[in-house]
Amino acid sequence: MTAEILGNKEGRLEQRLVKQLKEAGLNEITWISPDALEVHDGWREDGSAIWRAQYEYYNQILPIVCIHTYFYNFAQTMEKYGPQDIKWKVWAPSPAVCSKAIAVAIKDDVIQEVIMEGSCMGFSNALNILVKGMEISRVIQLLQNVPCQTRGTSCPQELSKGLRNG
Repeated sequence: MTAEILGNKEGRLEQRLVKQLKEAGLNEITWISPDALEVHDGWREDGSAIWRAQYEYYNQILPIVCIHTYFYNFAQTMEKYGPQDIKWKVWAPSPAVCSKAIAVAIKDDVIQEVIMEGSCMGFSNALNILVKGMEISRVIQLLQNVPCQTRGTSCPQELSKGLRNG
């Protein structure tokens, strides 16, 4: 079975997704660059319009996976091919912050993992270590008012908002 991934091959979300697909037995993975979908007068007729719609819907930052002509976003892929007791929530934070996508693995209202795509690697790894094992309500309470210079919000605050809204 082949998985086609539209996204950034070097991205942390994509790397996590590839790891999960390989663990589920999908070892044949093809990468598709968003740029490869575009042709002179529009989009190819072989399903690229669907890829484009999915990719643009997710703000051109979250990977889209096609397996046997079925399209999945990151969370759907992780929930279908990963451990069944873990649910994934993925969203695009405010454009005012460095992070371009936030993915959170949740089991019984407890954070299992946080991935911040596009944010400082050291910061996002540290935040993941600090909140792993915490209840969602506690993470929201701790991070809801963390500022970042004059941006009006921050990556931790956007994590809190995303958890609160879902």
